[in-house]
Amino acid sequence: MSRKPILIVDDVETHLALFSATLEAADYRVITARNRIEAREKALAHHPELALIDIVLPDGNGIDLIAELKTHLPALKPIAVTAFASVDRAVTAMRSGAIDFLVKPLDPEQLLLTIANAESGRSIGQQDHDLRGDSTAFDGHIGSSEVMRDVFDTINAVAGAAAPVFITGESGTGKVRAAETIHARSGFQNGNFIKLDCSTAAPDRIEAELIGEILQIDGRPDGRTDGEDKPGAVERARNGTLLLDEICALSLPMQARLLGILQSGSVTPLGGLTPRPVNFRLICTSTTDPRAEVTAGRFRADLFYRLNVVHLHLPPLRGRGMDVVEIAETELDRLCAREGRPFRMLSTGVKAIFLDHNWPGNLRELMNVLWNIAILHDGPVVEIADLPPYLRNPHTPEDGSQSPTPTFTPARLNPFDGQTLAEIERRAIEHAIQKEGGSIPAAARALGVSPSTLYRKLDGWGKPVRSKRDF
Repeated sequence: MSRKPILIVDDVETHLALFSATLEAADYRVITARNRIEAREKALAHHPELALIDIVLPDGNGIDLIAELKTHLPALKPIAVTAFASVDRAVTAMRSGAIDFLVKPLDPEQLLLTIANAESGRSIGQQDHDLRGDSTAFDGHIGSSEVMRDVFDTINAVAGAAAPVFITGESGTGKVRAAETIHARSGFQNGNFIKLDCSTAAPDRIEAELIGEILQIDGRPDGRTDGEDKPGAVERARNGTLLLDEICALSLPMQARLLGILQSGSVTPLGGLTPRPVNFRLICTSTTDPRAEVTAGRFRADLFYRLNVVHLHLPPLRGRGMDVVEIAETELDRLCAREGRPFRMLSTGVKAIFLDHNWPGNLRELMNVLWNIAILHDGPVVEIADLPPYLRNPHTPEDGSQSPTPTFTPARLNPFDGQTLAEIERRAIEHAIQKEGGSIPAAARALGVSPSTLYRKLDGWGKPVRSKRDF
């Protein structure tokens, strides 16, 4: 049993009853408050160890209550709770002293895990992975956001098929890892997983690397048994998976060669005379928009439609909400176990910075930051002082040089004044769809959400478009 009680602050009776019943069934002692004044009085009287505090209260702001309670009770571990999930709210709550952030409706198991982690000095990303479902830890992929749940659902759905998959997303979003996951869960898992990076292969060698070659010996023509056979990626992936990373970098002649292989199901190595049958699962990735490449004439339309049977878009880290904290603490655990370092968690200030940062390098940038911290600093808590200079001071370039002081720009009038949140959201979605020429997937990419999210919104507005869905 917890040595001290847990304070629950919420003005909705059903929430108080549910949270209290869940915690009491797990042998926690609970005290409840329905407003800010009552919460302050009970906190000062009972000195709780933890507090679940709703952000919206009838007599004030829950974030202000967190800051106030932390002033009087520095050892208190507040957890912000709200039905209105947003990164901005999470950042503000953490800067006020919250150690974690939960979104209603709360799953009882998630609530208990969060409480247990908070008691042990751990938080979001450090939950026991054995207790997580596929929605939060998926073959090395981490994330509880809605957009990532849709990604996991797509991977699950497509893994067992043989259809080609086209994975798009910014650099560093995990496209190769997603391809490896699809291979590991497919019927091709017993075959090789062969990756060919089309953007780094030498132009004069890419053809040989893709289709292979038979080298001449003693000046004889190839195709003979005494030639040196060097299979290309296509043959080495036989009965397995071939990943063509950054496929849009292929030249048009090479695109034509690849299309011929897919249509014939066979490959003839350079210098060879006889076609060889091949069978493999093809996955392609691209950082650039393949449709834009087709429009610009740099990518063959017939090859694109051959490859784009299933489209999987990986969102940027900045569009995944609280996932960045979850990923950071999970990967920090792994790095510290490998490097023998003592870090256990991120401070609330570091969490706020991580949630604020734009992460142009996505997961790759985050991993480099964590590695830098683990190697150069001591734990057990990652503090702001441990971060690279460009994260401690957003106006400092990564090379440490001083950037010019930003000039003051007068505040502009808020264009959303007088509109509800639902109206703002609808305008943003409709504008994005119009800007992308009616393409729902393209609008979803621009907004940093999954296409299924937009389809649900449109259905709710009486604008069903599923029959027009394209990939």
